[in-house]
Amino acid sequence: MKIALIGSFSPKFFHSSKLSEISEVEGSLNVFMQNRTYCDLVDEISIVIFCCEPEMEILYPISRPKYVAEQHQIIHSVLDVHLYKILMFNLRVDYESFYHSDKEEGLRIIAQAILKSLETLKYPVKLKKFDKPGFYNDMKTFFINNGLVDKNS
Repeated sequence: MKIALIGSFSPKFFHSSKLSEISEVEGSLNVFMQNRTYCDLVDEISIVIFCCEPEMEILYPISRPKYVAEQHQIIHSVLDVHLYKILMFNLRVDYESFYHSDKEEGLRIIAQAILKSLETLKYPVKLKKFDKPGFYNDMKTFFINNGLVDKNS
């Protein structure tokens, strides 16, 4: 299973290291999840993390989770995008606490937001057989092993 953590942040983050910190966690997470499977229909899970000032939240809407079996698209005659067996969902983290956090606290905020989102995520109907508890438990185990969430939380 491949996991993509995509930071979609307001312009104030452009000079911070938040995106590279999330990318580091994504790399470790992909090593951890490398040989795991939760459903034959899903090869990748893409998690978009929104963080912006409250007045800009309208530009970063939270949408329903989406599953794409296969989609091929060319953008602006240049970028060739091929989506295959991908589950996509997004979540929002609190701007003030995340923006002003150091690396470790920021990653804790992300980890907690992902786990909280997974607890209530409404999976697309097509993914009835997706192993939700197994995926949640593996994500939680990864975050515990990396000191980003407490074992009892």
